[in-house]
Amino acid sequence: MATLSEILAKKAARAGTGTVIRAEDEKAKLAASIKSTLDASAPSLPKTQPPAPRELGAMEPGERLPMDHPPQGAPDAAWEWFDSLHSFESDLGIVIDPKGEHAWLAVQAKQFDPPLLILRLPLLNRRLPGEPF
Repeated sequence: MATLSEILAKKAARAGTGTVIRAEDEKAKLAASIKSTLDASAPSLPKTQPPAPRELGAMEPGERLPMDHPPQGAPDAAWEWFDSLHSFESDLGIVIDPKGEHAWLAVQAKQFDPPLLILRLPLLNRRLPGEPF
């Protein structure tokens, strides 16, 4: 007569030999083989770096040479323009006209200097009296 451990071993051996094929397994294998084929045949593209911030007055990224400093004794407006040319897109902003009819595209090169107004634009969503926004 067979012992209990021998009976359990036979049952385990029988359970291990029978494989169950499911449709999900077949689809996963097919998808993996297609993906590996496509990955092998795809060209490897170099990863591109995000563009570096560029100065507002520069045509291409990078430092502009020569820096075109204003001459000795130049008026303050020339220095404001020079600072504005060498500021970045993050220094751009909008200044709303006190009457509320127009807005100005402006650049503020230094934190505590007044912004330099560049372009006057019509304000399309003017507030009506009594509207908070």
